[in-house]
Amino acid sequence: MTMRHGLVPQSEKFKKRVAGADLSQYKVIDRNQLVVGFPIDEAVLAFQRSIPAGIVSPAYGVWDLTDEAETDALYLERFLRSPQAIAYYKAKLQGSTARRRSLPNSVFLDMDVPFPPPDEQRRIAAILDKADELRTKRSQALAHLDTLTQSIFHSTFGSGVPAQSQHPVVKMGDVLVSATYGSSERAAISGDIPILRMGNLTYGGDLDFTDLKYLGANQPDKHLLRNGDVLFNRTNSADLVGKTAMFRGNGPAAYAGYLIRLRTSEDLLPEYLTTFMNLPSTKRLLRNMAKSIVGMANINAKEVQSIRLPLPPIELQQTFANRVAAVERLKATHRKHLVELDALFASLQHRAFKGEL
Repeated sequence: MTMRHGLVPQSEKFKKRVAGADLSQYKVIDRNQLVVGFPIDEAVLAFQRSIPAGIVSPAYGVWDLTDEAETDALYLERFLRSPQAIAYYKAKLQGSTARRRSLPNSVFLDMDVPFPPPDEQRRIAAILDKADELRTKRSQALAHLDTLTQSIFHSTFGSGVPAQSQHPVVKMGDVLVSATYGSSERAAISGDIPILRMGNLTYGGDLDFTDLKYLGANQPDKHLLRNGDVLFNRTNSADLVGKTAMFRGNGPAAYAGYLIRLRTSEDLLPEYLTTFMNLPSTKRLLRNMAKSIVGMANINAKEVQSIRLPLPPIELQQTFANRVAAVERLKATHRKHLVELDALFASLQHRAFKGEL
């Protein structure tokens, strides 16, 4: 069960088997059954529409429609994932552990659902599907632009693997001004200075500013970011260690203690470093370097500085940086359009389930 794409085959999400060896307790789900995962207040639920039958975790809830002729599954799923339904879940959750609070079945069944005739349900579902399809295509375009940066890197510099490089190979610490840890101060919802955390670093090498927390105004300079600083995620699971993103900002911002700020010298451009650190070959190196401490992988600042990287001439790095800047401008346009599509979709949802669409 995924938040964005509903039910997907295990092999599409994981590279290894995650289901247990004993499947006797797993739940069989037929086509058009509703599967409710958790946390429900993040709308982790979907109808099974892709195969005649499959199995899901015994922890999931499975529901049948009382009358498939009167209820369009796509329409109902859209409502159950809508802001109105999520607000209901949040108000009714029971328990005290974050992301483990539950909604009793009786409370789930007691939720009011706008219920127009079947033809109207299908019409509404089709409109929402079309709007969502536009959002998906815009997101896919952004993902393609992420891969474009790496393609430009390979065409400009080769594989990026130090042993295969035609350029001199140096230790990263030799071409960095500094590699320092961020602030360990507890962040809050409100404050003066936004602090970038692990979740703000994307897999594509960008920074996501949609979920920010803040620190007080009196932050030491060593915890503040400058335009061109590179942030490296030093701890988490082995797959997440090493996420790297470049800070392209002018306003004050801080960074958290489980990130390392890499400040480059005049011989190393941040655009080149960021892309090199996000190459699949570098990711494999980082996973091998990471030390596991109580189930958490970790790479410290000294180890980061020991990483070997090819160092092309600065003129070639600048040519690459100019091309990256052009890609970034395209990505900014796509992000703006995606925000507009998200707002449109939210408006359509609101109107649809108020009977105004």
